[in-house]
Amino acid sequence: MTATHPPAGRRGRRVRSRVVLVVVAVVTLAALALSTLAFLLVSRSLRAEVVDRAVEEARFTVGVLGQQRLGDTVEPGDVEDSGLAADLGRRGIDVYIDLDGPEDFVSGLDVPIGPEVVSAAAARLVEQGSVAAEWIEVGGRPHLVAAARRPPDGPDFYLFTDVSDVQRALDQLRVVLLGASVALVLVGALAGWRVANQAGALADTIDQLTAARDRERRFVADVSHELRTPITALVHEAAELTAALEQLPAGQRRVVELLDTDVRRLRDLVEELLELSRLDAADGTALLDPVDLEVVALLEAVVRPRLPEARLEAPTGLTVRTDPRRLERILVNLADNARIHGQDRATAVRAGLDGDHLVVEVADRGPGVPDDQLERIFDRFAKGDAARAGGGTGLGLAIAWEHARALGATLTAHNREGGGFAVRLRLPVTVVTDL
Repeated sequence: MTATHPPAGRRGRRVRSRVVLVVVAVVTLAALALSTLAFLLVSRSLRAEVVDRAVEEARFTVGVLGQQRLGDTVEPGDVEDSGLAADLGRRGIDVYIDLDGPEDFVSGLDVPIGPEVVSAAAARLVEQGSVAAEWIEVGGRPHLVAAARRPPDGPDFYLFTDVSDVQRALDQLRVVLLGASVALVLVGALAGWRVANQAGALADTIDQLTAARDRERRFVADVSHELRTPITALVHEAAELTAALEQLPAGQRRVVELLDTDVRRLRDLVEELLELSRLDAADGTALLDPVDLEVVALLEAVVRPRLPEARLEAPTGLTVRTDPRRLERILVNLADNARIHGQDRATAVRAGLDGDHLVVEVADRGPGVPDDQLERIFDRFAKGDAARAGGGTGLGLAIAWEHARALGATLTAHNREGGGFAVRLRLPVTVVTDL
């Protein structure tokens, strides 16, 4: 028996039909889910707002107006004479007052006997002195009844509000959402036929964005390189002015000090931009040159000059094999970050092994970072908040992250208990000596 295949055109139509069916099914389910969720959220919010307003109205009416305008013993005529019913009527509220006698007070033609329309749970709330609110129907129209007992022992007030306008608004919302869902399904069906063209356009856009990103990186690298020479000259000139600081008038000394500080910060910024440019150009493909490193000696050489008062904790004699240049750059930036933002408070640098990983943590006692900004602390120019913004360029942790990525390592950050900020490096290494 010879197998036959449908013509290419028919197969293409089937594929397109299946794509459209899948897209329509997904869009239909999503539209219905979103419409239902939106309706439920709006309905719940609107009803809750109406209920809250009715409860507050009941509390004010019973607790304030009821106390002010009605005596301890209330007769049906007292409510009319006090003007309370008229005030409620002007606000669109019908009232039933259970006077616990042969005759109760009722305003409004459609208000039934109050205690008979509320549920047993609502009645118990009223008996306990709380305000109860329920949605009911009176004469085929939706109403909200809020019931409360005037302290200390009555009478009970049942306030009825016609909420037909709320129901109409929800019905209109349902129609609008249904129409929007139908429109969304139609748009989804049209999108199914255009998937191929959109995919091509998306690929072109990605290529354009990639090219734009590369141009921006080259621009930053070129500008940084061009700025390097004049900034180096500015640093030397500022240093000469600083050396002659005592010979300058008192009013100019502060200006020279600020100039020297700002020029050095500008130099650091340019150097870090150049380093990031080199990292971007290498894209993590630079060859690694692993050597044996004694961990304590490395921390003493790299961290101690930047954090003289830091507490260094590492196993004596621990030797690992890794790329020294990248590890040193990571530690330099972590130490500088702690020095700049730690505000000269106690800093701890801990190193140790976790299996075949070297774990190094640099923990300061600075102001820390808001929790909602921790996830972007390794982004370029990220400085946390104003408390940690002074003195840094916002590139140190980004540079450390790029070097860690090239080493296959991870950097994580967290706030310390009792205040402070810590960055932890987890680096895969070859353990040479673990004493």
